[in-house]
Amino acid sequence: MTKKYLSRFTIKPDYGEVLLYMLQQTEYDVKEYLKWLHRVKNFRTVIKRQSLVKTKKIRLLDLMLVIFTMLYAAGIFCLVWFSEAIWANVLALVLLLILPLVTPYVIIVPLVISKYLIQKPAEKKILARAKAKLAAHPAAKIAVVGSYGKTTAKEVLRIVLSAGKKVAATPGNINQPLGIAKFVDKLNGDEDILIIEMGEFRAGDITKMCDLVGPDIGFITGVSEAHLATFGNLQNIVKTLFELRDFLGKKPLYLNGDNDILRKEDNKSSILYSVDGLAHETVKKVEIEPLQTKFTLGKYKITSQLIGRHNIGIVAAAVDLAEKFGMSAVKIEKGLKDLIPFEHRMQPVIVNGAIVIDDTYNGNLMGVTVGVNLVRELDGFKRKIYVTPGLVEQGDKTRQIHVEIGKMLADTFDVIVLMQNSVTDFIIEGLKKHKFAGELLIEDNPLKFYQNLDKFVAVGDLVLMQNDWTDNYA
Repeated sequence: MTKKYLSRFTIKPDYGEVLLYMLQQTEYDVKEYLKWLHRVKNFRTVIKRQSLVKTKKIRLLDLMLVIFTMLYAAGIFCLVWFSEAIWANVLALVLLLILPLVTPYVIIVPLVISKYLIQKPAEKKILARAKAKLAAHPAAKIAVVGSYGKTTAKEVLRIVLSAGKKVAATPGNINQPLGIAKFVDKLNGDEDILIIEMGEFRAGDITKMCDLVGPDIGFITGVSEAHLATFGNLQNIVKTLFELRDFLGKKPLYLNGDNDILRKEDNKSSILYSVDGLAHETVKKVEIEPLQTKFTLGKYKITSQLIGRHNIGIVAAAVDLAEKFGMSAVKIEKGLKDLIPFEHRMQPVIVNGAIVIDDTYNGNLMGVTVGVNLVRELDGFKRKIYVTPGLVEQGDKTRQIHVEIGKMLADTFDVIVLMQNSVTDFIIEGLKKHKFAGELLIEDNPLKFYQNLDKFVAVGDLVLMQNDWTDNYA
């Protein structure tokens, strides 16, 4: 505790900037900010991977922090200056010593006040307007949910269906009600299909978004132990994701049959897609290469730049849905040709002659498994290199999951680079248990490593970079 307290006085940048950074990195979520605040052991090491972006909101909060500090200092000065009583001097000293302890909580006061007096009422109106606009919109509405693979599925559907229909999809990683509402506000009203990604953090989240959107078709892309810190256990995650099925009733629901849990939860009314295709259309002649995947699906001979066997299923599902929307084979083939890797999601790039697969957005054990399995299928490389900081939000299974990752990596890679943090020792434990005989590197400065990746790799290397680890989990 003493080290944590003293670190507040020896920070570069200053203590206030560190607190503002913490707020910004948690997207001004007071609960997440407080969790981080209580986890911190040394404020000097908080800012490592990024830096504070001085937006208008940050500047305003900074000004409020300066004003509070000045008023607080003035109060201490008045106690000392205008009173000779011992109690006043003692109180002044106490107030001075607790200032660093009080400041982190004072900084959130304007956020809490504005949230309930301004933000909440405004959001309620925005959501009501979006719900009304969606209810009146004639487009078919597709909801995409899952612990992983949501954005990839959404983009595959968008690209394939856009070859024959006017399609709009939620941009980037937008998958929460307010973001969806802002997306809806920009719609023209003449779209044929709307594709909406929905993210889950707590039970009931999917039901709320289904009530907002009113989907006609659903996709559940996979279940894994993501967000265990908020859900508590895997079954709660499953139940939340299947809120989509509860809402859809008899309307079409596509399930990723490659996921054991989804396959077991199938009530035989869903449409299963997998590496084998669909029940009525099987995949044949699969060829997995470092920069592309080839396979045949019925009359379609597909060469996709989406790498990995795991992408076959969603591509097959997109073709099936396109046919149900009445798209011609010519337009479907055009959409398939337009498929390209998505940023930070199994995205292959050439770095200094090496093939680097950027899967840094991945954040779950299933994603790790998929990436490792892909590397196992690819031959002809001098070195196979794996780079990871590990997985966040794994709750009470943190150690178990990372030991499992270590075991998985041990017999696949020649070089393993671990970004030093709270789970590093667990991965090493798994490596030792599986008798890893390659080169192990522990990196203390992730940003510097990634910036100098071209100096680390060489021609003939295959590199898989997975997962991200933001400062609030350090």
